[in-house]
Amino acid sequence: MIKNLLLELWISKRYLRPKGKEGFFSVITLISFLGIASSVAVLVVVMSVMNGFRTELIDKIVNINGHILVYPIQQQGIKDIEKIENKINNFKFVQKSIPMIEAQILALGDSQSSGGLLRGIPFEKLSKINIVSSNIIAGDLKKNSRGVVIGSRLASNLSLNVGDNISIMSPRGISSPFGTIPRSYSYDIDAIFDIGMTDYDSTVIFMSLPIAQEFLNLGNVAGVIQIFVDNPEKSIIYKDKIDNELEGFEVFSRDWSQTNANLQEMLIVERNVMFLIFSLLLVITGINIVSGLIILVKDRSREISILRAMGMKKISIARLFIISGAKIGFFATFSGLIIGVLVSVYVENIRQFLMSIFDITLFNPEIYFLISMPSEIHIPEVITITVLSLFLSVIATIYPAIRSVARDPAEALRNE
Repeated sequence: MIKNLLLELWISKRYLRPKGKEGFFSVITLISFLGIASSVAVLVVVMSVMNGFRTELIDKIVNINGHILVYPIQQQGIKDIEKIENKINNFKFVQKSIPMIEAQILALGDSQSSGGLLRGIPFEKLSKINIVSSNIIAGDLKKNSRGVVIGSRLASNLSLNVGDNISIMSPRGISSPFGTIPRSYSYDIDAIFDIGMTDYDSTVIFMSLPIAQEFLNLGNVAGVIQIFVDNPEKSIIYKDKIDNELEGFEVFSRDWSQTNANLQEMLIVERNVMFLIFSLLLVITGINIVSGLIILVKDRSREISILRAMGMKKISIARLFIISGAKIGFFATFSGLIIGVLVSVYVENIRQFLMSIFDITLFNPEIYFLISMPSEIHIPEVITITVLSLFLSVIATIYPAIRSVARDPAEALRNE
């Protein structure tokens, strides 16, 4: 049995070599090898980038918005802020709670304007939002300040720096006989942040909660209370406990998976579609293996007939071609995996290099919200890609293997 297998391996190795002096691999073999290797590499890179994009985007959104959000049932807002916060902070799993109000505003520079999102937060708690406080690129966070903290892209769009004045206009204006007059005030810029998300860096303006309440004429209320917990994966469980504790306060809560459900579903669908599309490349490459082995069967028909006449069994002849195709699939798959993993690890460096060489924009932050191309390799996905590639490579050999033993050896030798 072992001798037969060794013989089949030796013959299959010779069969991968073309006749004459054309080189080590035949053209068809080389095309099949490159097709599988490139398909596997592309699939690994695409899935890693999709995984990294999803993780990075969700993490940044959650870290700035909170793991659990408490909303008012009534439109008037959350009134008993201190009582609710005290009850929330009694839970050991709560790291911090931050009351906040949000409003759409128009930000005005000296000669430019831009739509923005005003967020009123107690400034002593803004420093506890690490994704903001650790990404201050100019100025600093001042307690009890009447100034504002704005995103880097918004500052650039309005040509503003730390110490400049920014005018903020709210549609919640003052009623007059002529209708509603927009409310507008000017504030000093205390600091500028850059968290690496264009959607936030180009729109968000942080302001002290009391100043924001005064500007929006809302009184001592909050629009939402952000809650950060020790384990975001358990936020749905924590949410239920918080709801039970806050019963009677006319509020309800939602965890980050609920508030970002549509985004998560969209990213998962995109990832699955990309996996399906690039898996089809492996199927197409499998067809190359089929055609290559069929040509090999035709090219080696005389040798096959001689082996049959010498007593080699049909199953052994068929295994020759299965082994030949499997060899191509095996070496091509693992070559593709190595290339794919290396590209995934250094994908951001490669992106920067290509941008500097060709002066083009890859992974535009205006479209993808992130300023860098993230990558996250998931071992189960790599295993799935490997198994799929090897499976298709072996399946592609079955038809040529059957054809190799279908012809009568005497007839084949007579025609030769």
